[in-house]
Amino acid sequence: MKAVQNRTLFVVSATLGARPANTLGPRKDFDVVADALGASTLDRAAVRTGSFVTRALARLSVPVAQAWLAFRRRAEYDVLLTDGEHIGIPLALLLKIAGASQKHVTIGHRLTAGKKRMFFRWLRVHTHMTRIALHARRQFELARNELDIAAERLALVPYQVDTQFWRPQPVMEDDRLICSAGLEFRDYPTLERAVDGLDARVVIGAASHWSKRRNTAAGTDHPSNVQVDRFDYASLRDLYARAALVVVPLDEIDFQAGVTTILEAMAMAKPVIVTHTLGQTDVVEDRRTITRGAQPRTRSPGLLHEFAERCGIAMQPTGFYVLPGDVAGLRRAISYLLERPDERRRLGEAGRRAVEELATVEQFGQRMRALVEDAAAVRVAPEMRAAATV
Repeated sequence: MKAVQNRTLFVVSATLGARPANTLGPRKDFDVVADALGASTLDRAAVRTGSFVTRALARLSVPVAQAWLAFRRRAEYDVLLTDGEHIGIPLALLLKIAGASQKHVTIGHRLTAGKKRMFFRWLRVHTHMTRIALHARRQFELARNELDIAAERLALVPYQVDTQFWRPQPVMEDDRLICSAGLEFRDYPTLERAVDGLDARVVIGAASHWSKRRNTAAGTDHPSNVQVDRFDYASLRDLYARAALVVVPLDEIDFQAGVTTILEAMAMAKPVIVTHTLGQTDVVEDRRTITRGAQPRTRSPGLLHEFAERCGIAMQPTGFYVLPGDVAGLRRAISYLLERPDERRRLGEAGRRAVEELATVEQFGQRMRALVEDAAAVRVAPEMRAAATV
């Protein structure tokens, strides 16, 4: 007997179809998830054709307006899926105020940001989040221990990369070229100090398609061997392909900032050097169990390693961790790999295998489908039956 497909509304914090069809770029995770679920979608453009109330809310916050639209349409669907807590929190709050029993799954990127904590600790909006998909084990720990969210509401889902777009290219590698990319909590000043005077060329793609964080590579004088620029997807892929290694320098942070760049680099078969923050421990496999420095940190096996063990896959080293702000440690790691092409190749090939086996965008789509199906089967909890007092 064929299983009945759940009716799912997927609320996406992007404008679908905004990129011209002939533009090169990776497949978007929300497109793959929507296809895997057979879901209807509600994107940012939907608020422009909404009611007066919707358009008024959009002037204050588009995510809140999207949450309102999804709330109004809840009776048409078995599950509401939101692609981030910036939409998931206001939707959960509306469901809670209404005493609604609607199944709601959200993807949690950073639940612990200051403005978000109050919604979990004081308003307990998570009673109306049937499942929360998290990409970082640190966020799981903090959600349990500091936000008091029950473990059964939380699910660890590795982040994803389009391994068809981000793949090794038939170009000549420059063994003195280092690249970095992204904006989210990047510590480019530490990278620039680490490479100042080094016999290498460094190219930083200081841009992001979604992050609004301050560009820490802007407004300063750069060492003569450092170039800062912006790249479209095709140009960034070419940069990765030509680079000997990729560095992702990060500020101390409790979630998986930098994960997109890390996975793209691994998919391109490049070794990765990444800052060992509290939240960024789950992707790169370092053969060392301790990140050395003035105040060394012990590392437990990361989330990708955990999924590899479940699948019977042996994870091989893919790069190195360095401590936050450790200029000398970062310079040592960079110099080590620049002088060892065979080691770079081994790490890069292992990274490519890891993402092909464990972190493809297709796998992400299937994991989210399984999570939505699991949420749809959950019995309505007592706290969701009664109208809430907030």
